[in-house]
Amino acid sequence: MKRAVQAKIRRRLAACALAVYLVLPLPSGAVTKMKLRGYITARVDDRTLAILDDKLELTAASVIKGQDGTGEHSMTMAELGPGMLLEAEGQWLDRHKFFAEKVTVDLKDAEKQIHGAAYLQEEPGEASKISGGEAAVLKADGYWLDVGAQTRREWDTAKVATPNASGSGPTSKDQTLAGYQLKYSGIRRNDGRVGAERIELGAPAPADAYKMPHDVQVVQGKDPSTGIDVLEFRHGNKVEGRMKLFPVRSVQEYVTTLGDSLLPPGNRGTSKALEFRFFVVEDSSINAASLPDGTLLINTALLGAIQNEAQLAFVLSHEIAHVLQVHHWREVHETRGQRVGLIIAGVVASGFIGDAGLFMAGLGIASVVNGHQRELENQADRLGLQNVIEHGYDAREAPKFCKMVIERYGDRSTSKIWSNHDSSLLRGSFLTVQLMRQYPESQFEQMKRDSSAFRAMREAMGPVKIE
Repeated sequence: MKRAVQAKIRRRLAACALAVYLVLPLPSGAVTKMKLRGYITARVDDRTLAILDDKLELTAASVIKGQDGTGEHSMTMAELGPGMLLEAEGQWLDRHKFFAEKVTVDLKDAEKQIHGAAYLQEEPGEASKISGGEAAVLKADGYWLDVGAQTRREWDTAKVATPNASGSGPTSKDQTLAGYQLKYSGIRRNDGRVGAERIELGAPAPADAYKMPHDVQVVQGKDPSTGIDVLEFRHGNKVEGRMKLFPVRSVQEYVTTLGDSLLPPGNRGTSKALEFRFFVVEDSSINAASLPDGTLLINTALLGAIQNEAQLAFVLSHEIAHVLQVHHWREVHETRGQRVGLIIAGVVASGFIGDAGLFMAGLGIASVVNGHQRELENQADRLGLQNVIEHGYDAREAPKFCKMVIERYGDRSTSKIWSNHDSSLLRGSFLTVQLMRQYPESQFEQMKRDSSAFRAMREAMGPVKIE
């Protein structure tokens, strides 16, 4: 855990160094090589690519390589286009101008053939057509899957039926399937839709997928010495740590009301009854986090930095997706050799938590860094976008929030949205590409961005500390 603290300090120093680099001129003759990673969001001209607001300039001397399972392959500038994931090495010429000496494109990410697995967050609208062998459309995993005559279907609802959270199993062909697993493979088309080659219906996630590690319980209470409202993390009878809850009741109520309104139907199809709880905690970092049991933590700094209700709705929808897609359980299940024991570091027993990220890591809740991490974050982002659109919000505000974080911190290499998320540039560019692929720009013009309830919440908060 000491190494984890040292690593966190090094990351913060690196972030500070980058921020200084972006606003101060370098000494004469000094050359600092940097890396930039993200999805191409536009081609500006024959020699310039855009990743959000950053412009990547290339020359005839720039080396462009594509990387796949067989190694590296030479590419040309003409082959680069929106949606491709790349890493550029070079130098900053200005705040948003980057000269790329070398560009490496992740060709695996750009493949048309895709496959995945997700738990259905909504009831399939054409389930009867799917089971009957007819052509149908299936909304899943943030995609629109076109199911046709050539699609191989493994859609036996009786085979995968399990007792639901209330203890009664499905009894008819019209059973609720929200919460059930779907595995799929297909071809991603230019319009963003997926021509499904195979779909397989599976059972809901097991009940223990929603348990907190080590049977830790998250309980609302009061600090015995001060009487202030707190959130306690208890292991048996022992309080391992406390978080201060923001004391303005109307702020807590607003976030809870908004969060409850965003819960998709998949919340009711889980094998264990879930009670989503939304807590505003006093913390000066722009963070939000979800715990396996449906507890969501929203920092005061996030509420102070967020610009409108559509942005907050996306952040909450993203965290809700982490819970419903059992990402914490999947990471532990898929990386058994990296399980984290119950080690509380950086806090005094029953004291206030100083570093939430280290505390969660000590509980075994923080996401394990592994090959699936970006895949799971992308999944939560896809489903988050889909969810806010379903609830009438302008989803274009999601990448705008990432842009705001970049402008505020000048930091493209790390994220300010919890420790296990991808960088703000990578996430913002992914969201932009996802919107370009899946949704026409015109459909957002009349959608909601803000509300009087959001503005009242911000006024009730007053000024908050934001690091």
